[in-house]
Amino acid sequence: MFPDLRRDVFVPVAAGLVLFGLFVGAGLFYQGALGGQERLVTFAIIDAILVLGLQVYVGNTGILSFGHIGFGAVAGYAFALMAIDPVEKAKRISDAPFGLTDVHLGPWAGLAVAVAVVLVVGAVVGIGLARSGAESGAVSATVITLALLFVTHEVARNWPDLTGGDRAGLSFKIGGALDSRTPLYLGLLGAILVALLYARSRGGRMAQAAREDDLAARAMGVNPLVQQMVALLISVSVVSVGASLRVYEKGSILPSDFFFNLTLVTLVMLIVGGRRSVTGALLGVAVITAGRELARRMGQDGFELFGLGLDDAPLDWIFRENLKTVFLGVAMLGFMVWRPDGLLDDWDLDRWLHARLRRWRERGAEAPEVPEVVPDLVEGGPGDEAVLVADGVTVSFGGFRALDGAGLEVGRHEVLGVIGPNGAGKTTLLNVVTGLVGSDSGRVALGGADLSGAPSHRIARSGLVRTFQNLRLFGSLTVRENVEVSALVASSTRRHRPPPDVDGLLVAAGLWDVRFRRARELDYGTSRRLELARAAAMSPSFLLLDEPTSGMSDAESEAMVDQVRRMAGLVGAGVVVIDHDLNFITGICDRVTCLDAGQVIATGTPDEVQAHPAVRAAYLGTSGGG
Repeated sequence: MFPDLRRDVFVPVAAGLVLFGLFVGAGLFYQGALGGQERLVTFAIIDAILVLGLQVYVGNTGILSFGHIGFGAVAGYAFALMAIDPVEKAKRISDAPFGLTDVHLGPWAGLAVAVAVVLVVGAVVGIGLARSGAESGAVSATVITLALLFVTHEVARNWPDLTGGDRAGLSFKIGGALDSRTPLYLGLLGAILVALLYARSRGGRMAQAAREDDLAARAMGVNPLVQQMVALLISVSVVSVGASLRVYEKGSILPSDFFFNLTLVTLVMLIVGGRRSVTGALLGVAVITAGRELARRMGQDGFELFGLGLDDAPLDWIFRENLKTVFLGVAMLGFMVWRPDGLLDDWDLDRWLHARLRRWRERGAEAPEVPEVVPDLVEGGPGDEAVLVADGVTVSFGGFRALDGAGLEVGRHEVLGVIGPNGAGKTTLLNVVTGLVGSDSGRVALGGADLSGAPSHRIARSGLVRTFQNLRLFGSLTVRENVEVSALVASSTRRHRPPPDVDGLLVAAGLWDVRFRRARELDYGTSRRLELARAAAMSPSFLLLDEPTSGMSDAESEAMVDQVRRMAGLVGAGVVVIDHDLNFITGICDRVTCLDAGQVIATGTPDEVQAHPAVRAAYLGTSGGG
């Protein structure tokens, strides 16, 4: 679950304790030294739990959710129905269904039931999100979460036998609310640690990869739907704890308590601080809580600043009772325009601490050695029997036939080149082989196993891993994290292959010195090497490369020949490569297949294919996309 215990567990736990101390300490300082309201600090702690729960999902998957407060409503009512004394429930919901009027489990058992109920609801909603196309960032996913918010609100309003309706609601007896902040402190500490640990876990890293580039993540064997479902369930569990504590602290629940106002507040807190940062989420809670309190005071009658009454003309149209709500709207709009990534973007305290510790430990350390070539790449080795076959592949887009009975065959000891003029269908064939495009007919098989029609992440896990004509890296992740995502998938799905050595691959690819830089900061040539190293980290049977020298100079193309052979040798993979650079193709390939108008017109050695009359007629030194 955690690739590196020191980096992914010990440091986040230490950082979480520091964040907890800073947040609670700031609240106590405000309450004690500055004479602030105790209730304001209490609800700031509860808001922090809710926002951290939201951050687990939004921050790691990139899917904006308007429905998490709807999950909070479900949890709040479930908690109230379990924890409120039957005598009190009889006053408001004497005809409650399922015999709930007589149920009394106490607050902590009620909290457990609330979490369980929300997990069931979350699983159902998660399936809906999966079917809506959430893995590709479709807007329908956000609409579904918004619909959940309105559904829970309307049910709460219009089912008074269960919820007490929008007038009576449900209430504890007088004095039945929380009498200590200890549960709130425990809830906050738990939420911080869960958010930090999930972000550093195996599943969290895969969710972040899918957030950065869904297509590339699936090509590396990541199933975004699974990661998003896990993130959702963890997220709503944290939200349900915060919602239950909110109900217990307030002593009652009404439909309006968990509706649009609280949704807006929590979203603004997350956006202002930085949705991809746990530290940012806590900072956003502090900033918006302080800002709302200041706005509330400035909107009160008789409030003065430097002796001027703010509720008098000509400022009375601004400083009004609703100034607190106006502040929220202005804060969200302002940050979305001027700083959409929030105050901290994705900066987190645990990453900062780990970077400092790493620099101290690695002072004077040398780079690791390049690992040895995997022996089964050699002809006759134990993996030599694996053959990739695509046969009779036909693909039509509307009335245009991109492939017409095309195919290829390549063994693990070979490097096969695929060439052809623009529009010949080269990339389409690669897309069919890797599951990104469905075919009308034909089959794709690896080592005798039929992969036709399989989803792209399953094909990648079977051993066919690709790069893209246009760079598709996980931009906000570091170079090492890009490679590590593939290695994490390989460790669980490619166990029959030698485990990938992430550091060794980085050294072999010439990426060791930039391993902690973000992928979006790399130059083009370095980005190409990273994409190749990331694919190799999957321990594939075959590397499928789509124009790896696109945009490179002649010298860079020659260097890429050695790079491809080295990376394929390190993981024992055969290679299929599409390229227009004939010098690159002839320098690296054992055999070449030429396509034209979606059909194979020649297959053979590079010299045989270049001399073929049909090839000379269809393709002679042209360049471009395929």
